[in-house]
Amino acid sequence: MSAPALRARLALVALFALAMAGTRMSHFGSAALLPDASLAVFFLGGSLLRRWGYFAGLFLLAFAIDFLLAPGVLEKAWCLSPSYWGLVPTYAALWLAGRTLAARGDTYPLAPSLAWAVGGVSAAFLISNLTWYWAAGPAGGLGFGAFWLAVARYYPPYLGSALVYLLPAWAGYRLARLRVPQTN
Repeated sequence: MSAPALRARLALVALFALAMAGTRMSHFGSAALLPDASLAVFFLGGSLLRRWGYFAGLFLLAFAIDFLLAPGVLEKAWCLSPSYWGLVPTYAALWLAGRTLAARGDTYPLAPSLAWAVGGVSAAFLISNLTWYWAAGPAGGLGFGAFWLAVARYYPPYLGSALVYLLPAWAGYRLARLRVPQTN
């Protein structure tokens, strides 16, 4: 890999790390906090970094942030319960969706980009909730159907929090790739 290509990859890793470090304290955001950028980071990482070693590094960073943000033993037990490891396949689904999009070529037209992003985020939502339900046992005594009715209301903000970052990233990428026509 050339030195400029390596510098570009490292700059992306640094940008992704900053995005997660700055937003990971709120899933959907609030008046004071931006929504968590992690879903977008893993999708974009799969698309732009592609290598699974970067995935592992970003996942370890996410874990470290979560461990440091959970202030006490009870919070750590809740946030870092056995269901936490469901984030590995959750984020891997996003990474794989990004890689699959990238394999189509690097022009990233809007319709396929949006389709792969929505598909990846939807798969991540299903995986994360299934693993939480499985690891927690029947969540709070809820049956499977009642559980899905309870968590379905979180799908729109889950998708929306990812698109808040993915749509501007797509637009920025497309603008950066515009070529100014040469005039003679």
